[in-house]
Amino acid sequence: MNAYTVGDFYKAIEGFAPFSLAESWDNTGLLVGSPEHKVTRALVALDATSAVIREAQASGAQLIATHHPIIFSGVKKIPAASPVYQAIQAGVAVICAHTNLDIATGGVNDVLADLLGLCAPEILETTQAVPYRKVIVYTPAESAEAVYNAMVKAGAGRQGNYAGAAFLSGGEGRFKPLSGANPAIGEIDSLTRVNEQRIEMLVTPANLPGVIAAMLEVHPYEEPAYDIFETHFDKVHSGLGRVGVLPAPMNPQDFARHVKSKLPAAGLRCVFGDAPVSRVAVCGGAGASLLEAASRKGAQALVTGEVKHNHMLEAKDLGLTLIDAGHYATEAVILPKLLRNLKDTLPGAEIEIAKSCADPAVVID
Repeated sequence: MNAYTVGDFYKAIEGFAPFSLAESWDNTGLLVGSPEHKVTRALVALDATSAVIREAQASGAQLIATHHPIIFSGVKKIPAASPVYQAIQAGVAVICAHTNLDIATGGVNDVLADLLGLCAPEILETTQAVPYRKVIVYTPAESAEAVYNAMVKAGAGRQGNYAGAAFLSGGEGRFKPLSGANPAIGEIDSLTRVNEQRIEMLVTPANLPGVIAAMLEVHPYEEPAYDIFETHFDKVHSGLGRVGVLPAPMNPQDFARHVKSKLPAAGLRCVFGDAPVSRVAVCGGAGASLLEAASRKGAQALVTGEVKHNHMLEAKDLGLTLIDAGHYATEAVILPKLLRNLKDTLPGAEIEIAKSCADPAVVID
């Protein structure tokens, strides 16, 4: 079994659900504990409840990775009955990936859309539009292919349906190694001229750290020269919810039964529209505020949780089918994916979904 730290788990989550994607009102990241603490066992859960913390303590877990923040708004006191106090007392760290995990590609809403069989899902409501970066690096000509390949492997040069897009141009590089340098080419206090290649590639902000690290790993120079520019070429869009198309239209009642069969929901609350359902919007958790966005995107139905009475009335006015499958059922679907991603990123790590992580509501027929 490999030894990891809390910081390693944080970086692993950052890799597939960057914390920079989180909404400004949210509270994500390492909320309890220290990044240096060792982790031999971890749990994933929707919430760091008292029961989940007791389970972590009993199983010897030093970390819980959750979707909902254990600390959300300002804390004025920490009573003994609070999960925050219990986590600290148990020596259990808590990392929370909330709206960043909702928004991330492959996150809550993509998993939800996939489970319902939606084709070609797209963002329901954009929350960020971040410009691409252009990375320019200078390397000896004989090393250009190695540097290029490393950057491509790390995600550089992806433009639409193309991969490995780059511009290379030749020229002469000049430098004089000074005392204390350890040059791969040239001698101390001697001006060196090198046949170099300039490599230019577009990189998404999320891929930028990995691309730079990969380039530096293979670059032969002791101190490679490179530039990073913000471009106006395109932007990476991210946002809440997804909207996609069913393989075949369904009447609203059959679509509701389809949702019930795919999600861990004990029951559904529904408003049925008049139109057949072919285009569907989804938003894990409490997403009824996206009804108008769903209507603008041409959806005939929205699947979400925690729907208030006024949203039911709004759906009726809009003629949309609205399905409240519950907060838990529309978000717990991410836990197996979160578990797989952590295990793939941290080979040998002992992680499991908390057994006590379940919907606290009981539905009475």
